[in-house]
Amino acid sequence: MTDISPPRPRSHGNNFDGLRLAASLMVLFSHQFVLLGMHESILGLPMTLGNIAVAMFFVMSGYLVTESWYNDPHIMRFAMRRFLRIWPALMVAAVVIAIAGAVITSIPIGEYFGRGMRRFVMFNAQLRPVYSLPGVFETTPVNTSLSAVNGSWWTIPVEARCYAYVAILGAIGLRQRLLSLLALAVVALMYFKTLPGHSLGNAFDNLCYYYSAFFLTGVCARQFDAEIRRHWLRLVGVGVACLLTAALIEHIQLAAWVVIAPLTLWLGLRSTPGLRAAARFGDLSYGIYLYAFFVQQLSVRYWPATHSYVTTTVVATIVTALLGWCSWHAAEAPALSLKRRLRHWFPDLAP
Repeated sequence: MTDISPPRPRSHGNNFDGLRLAASLMVLFSHQFVLLGMHESILGLPMTLGNIAVAMFFVMSGYLVTESWYNDPHIMRFAMRRFLRIWPALMVAAVVIAIAGAVITSIPIGEYFGRGMRRFVMFNAQLRPVYSLPGVFETTPVNTSLSAVNGSWWTIPVEARCYAYVAILGAIGLRQRLLSLLALAVVALMYFKTLPGHSLGNAFDNLCYYYSAFFLTGVCARQFDAEIRRHWLRLVGVGVACLLTAALIEHIQLAAWVVIAPLTLWLGLRSTPGLRAAARFGDLSYGIYLYAFFVQQLSVRYWPATHSYVTTTVVATIVTALLGWCSWHAAEAPALSLKRRLRHWFPDLAP
């Protein structure tokens, strides 16, 4: 590969680990409202902490995955780095949750370990989320009718698709930065075409286009880092103009994009005591993401106390954080340690 990276921005001692951890907990807090049948409102807006957190994840992912490509612009090594980051821990989580489901299923154990459980494990291993296990969470306590054991996992295929965007752009040449802006414009246009009053699009397509726009914003921010730092004041003015436009047309999604994307990157690239040391005991954010929904279902359905938001959330947070720690040390870190062998497995082609 002959792609040459632009000047690398500040990347050591930043806040990204802390922001990812905060975002994973925001998703947990948001889902607890849903599972308890409560209404969640952020400043009276039709958004939730979960919506904001997922957008933050995609912005950070776009920035950091592009940084990863610039550090090693080899398509097979890039693909393997992404695989090692997502798949091993996902596979372990699918198996662990499936085994745990056998303890609480309402159907005979022999029937539980049939086609439905195998389908759960195999489809999730293929990044094709299946959300329920046979006989698990079929009762409906409080006000919830959700039977999902992994309600957050819908973002995984969207994330994988975004990785493919970077791989394609990298193969073409990330130095041709206008291509990324064009990709962002196309994704944004596709999203707006799915809104009510335009051509039909299902809800999942809507979410894919919306969060892909956040991801590609992170990609472009990494590519145009030098220009952004040089012309930041002008860009603030453009952002304010976009925000005013969004307010005039009452478009909350546009307003969220204008606010969340730049604030996430600005805070992530800073070095703040506490946030920058968030991963000192391991990067727990992905493990929390994988196990939170299942643990929250357990906290709502089996915790002996009353179904108060504070009680169930505290219990779910503590248990999920412990599982996140186990996920990091037992699955994620060992898998990521294989990255040092990638240059041996996939050497550069001789000139």
